[in-house]
Amino acid sequence: MYMADDTEYDTNNLLADRETWLAFLDEAFRKDSIGANTLARLLFTLKEAIEDGSDNLGQAINTLLDGIKQAYLYTDEHKLALRLYMLYLTGHLKPQDEPRTLLNGAIERGIAEIERARSKKDAAKCKHTSKRNASKKK
Repeated sequence: MYMADDTEYDTNNLLADRETWLAFLDEAFRKDSIGANTLARLLFTLKEAIEDGSDNLGQAINTLLDGIKQAYLYTDEHKLALRLYMLYLTGHLKPQDEPRTLLNGAIERGIAEIERARSKKDAAKCKHTSKRNASKKK
């Protein structure tokens, strides 16, 4: 629901700064004001769903994930994956170059790296929390 103060927000507490938005929007919508308006409406709908709380939070998250999935179809990575798949269909790729082999290996390495990074982050968070709790007891 629109409130008069929706245009006021903390510009120092952003996930994407103004320069990032401008770079994206200028490239994507320089000559497409209808597309820009459509994106703005979607972002506003997501903002409202998040503000409404837990009942709509799942829908907002699923909408973002679906958007990522749809955006993938327009990426160079998608074009490359399709090209690799077409080569695979010819039957002339070596087993180590087949899509499943390449993708599964990259996915496994990526998951392992994310788990390592999360473990480090969790360990640092625990260490920081322990120090804070120790200083409160003094």
